[in-house]
Amino acid sequence: MTDRAQKSGQVVLVLAFMLLGLLLLALVGADAFLASHRKNRIQNAGDAATLAAARWQGITLNALGALNLAKIDTLCRAGDPSQNPDAWEAATNICERLTALQERIAFAGPLMGFYAAQRAALKNGIVEQDVDMAALVSETVLRAPMLEGTELWPEKAEDYADMLRGAARDGVFAGVENAQYFNFAIQLPHPLYSKAFYEAVDGEDWCWFYLNGGMRNLLASFSGWNDIPESEPISPVNPEFFGTDVRVVRGALADLNRNWTAPQTHAAVLELANRNACPNVNDLTLQQCGMITNRHFAWVTYGSDWHAWNRMHRADEARLPLISDVKEKYDVQGAFAATRVRQILEPFTPGVSSRMNVWTAAAKPLGSIDDQTVTMNGEFPLVTPAFTDVRLTMLSAYDEGRLNMADRAWVTHTRDHIQPPSSISHTDGCPYCSILRKWENPAFRAKGAAWLAANGDEQCRRSSSCSCCNCSPKGGTRHAH
Repeated sequence: MTDRAQKSGQVVLVLAFMLLGLLLLALVGADAFLASHRKNRIQNAGDAATLAAARWQGITLNALGALNLAKIDTLCRAGDPSQNPDAWEAATNICERLTALQERIAFAGPLMGFYAAQRAALKNGIVEQDVDMAALVSETVLRAPMLEGTELWPEKAEDYADMLRGAARDGVFAGVENAQYFNFAIQLPHPLYSKAFYEAVDGEDWCWFYLNGGMRNLLASFSGWNDIPESEPISPVNPEFFGTDVRVVRGALADLNRNWTAPQTHAAVLELANRNACPNVNDLTLQQCGMITNRHFAWVTYGSDWHAWNRMHRADEARLPLISDVKEKYDVQGAFAATRVRQILEPFTPGVSSRMNVWTAAAKPLGSIDDQTVTMNGEFPLVTPAFTDVRLTMLSAYDEGRLNMADRAWVTHTRDHIQPPSSISHTDGCPYCSILRKWENPAFRAKGAAWLAANGDEQCRRSSSCSCCNCSPKGGTRHAH
């Protein structure tokens, strides 16, 4: 072989390696671009799905509130029942029909939100169905016959099953993280019902135990589970997906706040009616019809979740990293929507495995009455059409027991494997049962307790120093938008 031929072969070999390197760089660059693009797309899809569901929650609440006001206006128009018995009877029948409509809207509105969330996720590029959520929806359809009909809605179970099938008919692409299933609901805080507890055990995240109240003591003194709370069935006034937490209360308006006198309730109802331009409601007609103390009629009111936004006011080490306080008029938790979208990323680079991208977001409908909360600062729970906006919120602003309900393995574990008051059914194939076995090993807990004793105060405290007005804690949160 001549020198020229040998050099030519070396050049070809060098060029081949250079081309191979350039190709690998191009593939890595393409993967980086794809990952960034997919991340943006999945975030947009998750946010859009969540906002769509929360928007329908606001629409539902406004419709329920408008029908409350329609009843008040109808009864005021009928006047004094002793002087206008025929008009009063007709008004009573109208109010019963309006209540029947409210019962149906309380279910149909949120399920329209479910359908809208699926369409929003699909339109934003989530084309693979959420298998877990689809299975949970199918289980919900099978459970629908357990619903008991009401006097005004006797076919409730059949209608609910039809609504569910209709909402999922085009596919399930977004999971409902804050679902509340009729046959299972976590009402009380407990480590076994906290997914963050399992994640901390699995990842040996000892700082989580430091930052969360009595968890450090549990790590040092655990001797068994003997205080597991019973789950309680959810009231079937709201659907299992994106419910607005309302109640149908039959009784006097004056009974909605037992700390108020009848004149105080009269003034509040008159103010709400005038604010919403009810044509037949004035001081005289409201007094003549006697509805303030009449216990015959049914009203839609806010439920137990419509309280001060407790998670926004924590003062311990696990407090949220807020720059300022929540505005007083929005300081009520109430209805919210939380969704999860997932998408598999298939890289171009050889030897790099695919991975699942997940995005979870929360949003809620917002409104106010004269810069007070929609519940008039918790004093009068009558639902009125006061919702005007929808905003994304932090997931960490909500109790963890209300989340993770789109994870079928988690739902199955917390529903079927945890047996109050003191036993756990360790089931093969359950990832959360495996984590509990790890937790129950004394050597594991001793390792964590020793690490915290040596490092906790130095490495786990959140800094409170800052240059802004409120010196809010620094750092991110485990489960936030």
